[in-house]
Amino acid sequence: QASAGVASSLKFSAASHAAPPCTLSIAMEDHGDEVPFPAMSPAGIEELTDEQQDKQNAAKAQGAEALEEGNLELALEKLTEAISIGAASALLYARRAQVLMKLDRPRGAANDCTAALTINPDSAKAFAIRARAYKKLDRIADAHLDFQTALKLDYDEQVYEESLEVEAKVKELKAVAVGKRNAEEKAEAARLLEENKQKYLAGLKEREGEYKEKADAEKAEKDKVEEERRARVRKRE
Repeated sequence: QASAGVASSLKFSAASHAAPPCTLSIAMEDHGDEVPFPAMSPAGIEELTDEQQDKQNAAKAQGAEALEEGNLELALEKLTEAISIGAASALLYARRAQVLMKLDRPRGAANDCTAALTINPDSAKAFAIRARAYKKLDRIADAHLDFQTALKLDYDEQVYEESLEVEAKVKELKAVAVGKRNAEEKAEAARLLEENKQKYLAGLKEREGEYKEKADAEKAEKDKVEEERRARVRKRE
């Protein structure tokens, strides 16, 4: 098992150049049975004016304050307001993803994390949050992959502990899959064996009929020859 003592060996170096701001205005995941996802950053805005930046910073601060006070709906509203101004950062998307997870909206959280990772592919925070979202959605293989990626990028003891349950589930699912595959292969082998057996028996029966037909023909010919011989003998007598 990995531990905090090997954190430095697991940590990846960050990208040498900052990624461009997110210009995605559409969702990258399906909201499924959840309410529609909160608004994304509008496309085409790569840099904010000073006024827009001030508004975004104010909205982010209000969102952080609301989150600290436990007002999740207000926190979501303010972070969405900040994102909607434009040029949202990966960290801003990750923060809203955290709020969405607390509101039991894992699909929305996964969508925000995916947006964050298009901006910063080395965001361990986004990978970890998305892993939790995928776990909640029972997308175990995806959750396992994201947990492992997060740990490689930036080892965190809590994330490691969370990953263990998913890792155990992955092993369990693999064992079930292997068992199912073995059972299917065994069943297929038995089917082929029975199929070949039936073909063999059918061949034997067919050959048996051919042998009987030949034997009957030979006997008939032999009887005919014998009858002709007897007829000749009677004639001589």
